[in-house]
Amino acid sequence: MKNIIKILPIVLCSLLMAAHLGRANIFVLQFISLLIPFILIWKNKIAASAVQIFLIIYGFEWIRMIIYYARIRTANGEDWLRLAIILGIVALLNFATVLVFRSNSMKERYGLK
Repeated sequence: MKNIIKILPIVLCSLLMAAHLGRANIFVLQFISLLIPFILIWKNKIAASAVQIFLIIYGFEWIRMIIYYARIRTANGEDWLRLAIILGIVALLNFATVLVFRSNSMKERYGLK
């Protein structure tokens, strides 16, 4: 039960990325993003490492979006700070979610000790 609660941030990050990819009409990657949490069904190091890699990629994608949208807003003379703060928090959430695998119960479940 305690591992299910620890997996919830991973599910949230995957859903956020799937929504982002769906808005960009990249449906293949959206589908892959929705499947990422299901990798954790397998109890091995490879599954945990794959999910961690995807979370880091998600974080960098959000940082890339900050730069992209900030450039567009700056060119249009619009405010970009609020956008950068919101997307920055989302990027930090993705990077912080990787730390879920440092808990003892997750290390034990996926053999990360």
